Amino acid sequence: MEVVAEKKSLKMHKKLLLDVIRRQAGTLEKAILEGTMNGIEAGATGVEITFVAEGDTAILSIDDDGKGIGTEEEIEKFFETFGTPHDESEGKIWAQFRMGRGQLFAFGRNVWRTSTFEMTVDVNEMGLSYLLKKELPYVEGCHITIDLYENPIGRYNYPTIERLQESIEQQVNYVDIPVVFNGTQLSITPKVCEWTFEDKNAYYHFGIGDDLRIYNLGVFVRTLNIYTAGVTGIIVSKKMLGVNFARNDIQSDCEVYREIQEVIRENRAKTATKKKYKRMPDFERHSLQKDLRDGVIKYNEIKGTRIFKTSQSKWVSLNMIFKNSQIWTFAPDGSRVADRAMEQGQAFCLSDEILINLNYKGENSDFFGWLLKEQLRKDESKNNWEQNISYWDREKVEKQIENKKLSYLGYDKTESSSSKCLTDGFDSSYAILTNNKLTIVEKRIVKVLNDYNCFDGRKVCIGTSGEALAWTNGASYIAIERGFLKRLDFTTSYDITRFFTVLCHELAHDDDTEGTHYHSPQFYERYYEITMGEKNRYDNPLCKMLLFKQGLLTLLRARAKDLEQEKEKAKKKEVKEKLGIS
Repeated sequence: MEVVAEKKSLKMHKKLLLDVIRRQAGTLEKAILEGTMNGIEAGATGVEITFVAEGDTAILSIDDDGKGIGTEEEIEKFFETFGTPHDESEGKIWAQFRMGRGQLFAFGRNVWRTSTFEMTVDVNEMGLSYLLKKELPYVEGCHITIDLYENPIGRYNYPTIERLQESIEQQVNYVDIPVVFNGTQLSITPKVCEWTFEDKNAYYHFGIGDDLRIYNLGVFVRTLNIYTAGVTGIIVSKKMLGVNFARNDIQSDCEVYREIQEVIRENRAKTATKKKYKRMPDFERHSLQKDLRDGVIKYNEIKGTRIFKTSQSKWVSLNMIFKNSQIWTFAPDGSRVADRAMEQGQAFCLSDEILINLNYKGENSDFFGWLLKEQLRKDESKNNWEQNISYWDREKVEKQIENKKLSYLGYDKTESSSSKCLTDGFDSSYAILTNNKLTIVEKRIVKVLNDYNCFDGRKVCIGTSGEALAWTNGASYIAIERGFLKRLDFTTSYDITRFFTVLCHELAHDDDTEGTHYHSPQFYERYYEITMGEKNRYDNPLCKMLLFKQGLLTLLRARAKDLEQEKEKAKKKEVKEKLGIS
């Protein structure tokens, strides 16, 4: 007996549609945005939003003068039925799924008034049913009144009506027609704004704000944080972007967005070249590292720019790294071992944050070969001088990569591939010496420093450590390492300056630095205030450098005078004893 296959259709359960209506609305401003876009797509010359709240009651209205819904057939196809495909003749701008009105339904009891019809939707009370009134007096456009299920003002998202207004403004910032909220216009057409650049795809303004905001034909889509984008600013597309169902992200296959991303990358490269010798935000450096890895920016354009951080939070360039002939490693930020190794010229230590930022999973010794793989890739369609690394530089760069591989030393024993490591031979103990264990010279130094009373109430003392030149608990003391102190020659201005710079460095730390040496942005602000600020300038430790040498000499002379007096007393005592005088 032959089995016949029956053709069936997949269906949507009513509960799923109800869940789609209720759950696609993330925020009230996104729901209001849907109502605003519907009006613009209907040919409105303006959209007016009104919001009134009192006690537990809140009423939201969205009014436009577009063409509205003209027939009962249109109501059935476009209002009643979710997901009806759009026809090109409709002239839609953003609409793709015909689902957006569900976001408005989710927030309250909706009354839609258009043409000679009125539709009432209350998903909490009626579920997927709605009331339709016909043959009412004709009205132009579409007028939506929503009795919200709860008053949002005073809650976390919207502590005030002003906060709600700001949230809506961000959504509609650059649409072409006026969008008004409680009498205040929120939108401005991008055609009258001043942009740093524009092309066939978008308007661009880089270098403003603290993130990169992207608008789809004037409507907000998403924000890229500065570490992802590498730039800050605003981009308003002139063409439709392909967005996801929730309209809060851009599809990866959107060709217009791909071309916009190329502009973003080019701007990063230009900014890096201009800031080669200037202060650059960390996020730009992180993004340029990725551009170097991906071959987006040419090696010769970036090799002299300081985009790589050391474990001491200083920034260096590829040129500086390749020219440094010391053994090198990746070390944790603030590592005392790495700090000591760099101070003593034993090793060059890059921050292991670089590995995390670039998502590197290979052997650390192979890092630079991996980093420059795309840069060294040969493109047969390009001439030698068009390659990221030219024919003449390629051999030199490959040699530098090989040298770096051979001179790598693991940081500690957790790197199983290395038999030796940087932490070998370093004593991680810290000890503060009591006064009776100090030499006469050490006591003299401590006395001079503590008499100045310029270390924010912290006592200067001397200790021993295999890692640190100095350390502090951030409150009551600054400890100077005995070996470091012994190597200084206080007859030279260089060593006196170095000594006081270390003291100021520890004074800038307001946390315990025993075992670590992390430098936050607040640390640099405090260090600047201590050494350069106007506040307490007479207590600036650096001002005491001129007095320090004289202070030591004064104590030395006093000590010599004391010794002379002791010798004189001893001689007199000896004479008296020999003469038998008691």
